[in-house]
Amino acid sequence: MHRLLPFLLLALPLAAQEPPGVPKPRLELADSARRQRQPGGTRTASTPARDTGVTAVTRIARTPFVRTQTLLGIVLYGPSFAATVADRPVPAAAAYLVMAGGSFFAAAELARDLHITDGMELLATRAPVLGAATGAAVQYALTGKNDYAAGLFFGSILGTTGALTLGRRLTTGAAMASVFGAEAAAGLAIGTMYAFDEDYSNVRARAAVGAGAAVAGMQLGAMYATYSRYHVTPGDVQALWTASLIGATAGGAFVANGQPGHKTSTLALLGGAVTGLVAGDRLLVRRIDHARGEGTLVAAAGLAGALMGGGVAVLVGSSDRFNAATAALGAAGATGGVWMVERWMGSRPDAGRRISERLTVAPQSLALAAARVPGTHSLVRVTF
Repeated sequence: MHRLLPFLLLALPLAAQEPPGVPKPRLELADSARRQRQPGGTRTASTPARDTGVTAVTRIARTPFVRTQTLLGIVLYGPSFAATVADRPVPAAAAYLVMAGGSFFAAAELARDLHITDGMELLATRAPVLGAATGAAVQYALTGKNDYAAGLFFGSILGTTGALTLGRRLTTGAAMASVFGAEAAAGLAIGTMYAFDEDYSNVRARAAVGAGAAVAGMQLGAMYATYSRYHVTPGDVQALWTASLIGATAGGAFVANGQPGHKTSTLALLGGAVTGLVAGDRLLVRRIDHARGEGTLVAAAGLAGALMGGGVAVLVGSSDRFNAATAALGAAGATGGVWMVERWMGSRPDAGRRISERLTVAPQSLALAAARVPGTHSLVRVTF
């Protein structure tokens, strides 16, 4: 039997061939051209690829909103939920796993059913953290206990819900400005109360006022970017943070020497920060549009300039680690760094301030006026 095996293997392909006398099909070069083109010279429409389960999962996993919410589930939603519902290790671990894993599926379902805009995605990245801090402050103001788990969890969930609800109407600049407004308002409110709290006893009151200021500041920040006559981008908001930190450093130069009280020191820092915000709005936001990368570059240049200024203060013989000279030269170096990087990036006029978009010239009206044609002829029209 084993001697017939080679003949059987040879007979199978021979049997599959065409019988003798039958012409074999010949592949012509023109056949490929016919497959590519229809009569009339038009190409055949390729069949669109179906969205299979694998491609749908890949698309969902690549969505920034899903990735961000999954990460927040691991580091924020999960731990706070576990600490809220359980007080023993095993139930807490189970609760953590449920919430951390459920965050991915919830975010994937939302990304599939909703159109996540850029404003919603940006706000949903930062609002949960801000909401968690606000919720913890409210819980501490109500109870006075150092147990913030429930406030962190419910505050973060409310922050995400608010981001998906309110962020639909906001641009990326307005979304970034709303977070900036909440953080700046809370910092100013808490700092002001701290400055006038002589015996450091109004901690719960500061927490309550800071939470309320954060909520109000978020609305004010969104209104600032939405209703301004000039264009506010996310990079502009980053530049505002840089300007405020430079102002706070300059304010510290007035109180670094000597031993001022906490009231004087706090008010000097807050005053410098507010002055920096006003200067940043006037000199950076109103005049220039910054992309997000440019806003980061402005912050990096300010930090590099501040380090150089502090280094110069040490080289000239400053014995203290931080004094008026260090703060002043650091602020001056940061200002110089921001000026240099703005100069390197070139002229980028604000979209809301471009005269070419608001100025209309009608040269035909000049010809009509020269020809003494009766009527009113507008040569230049400016739109505000």
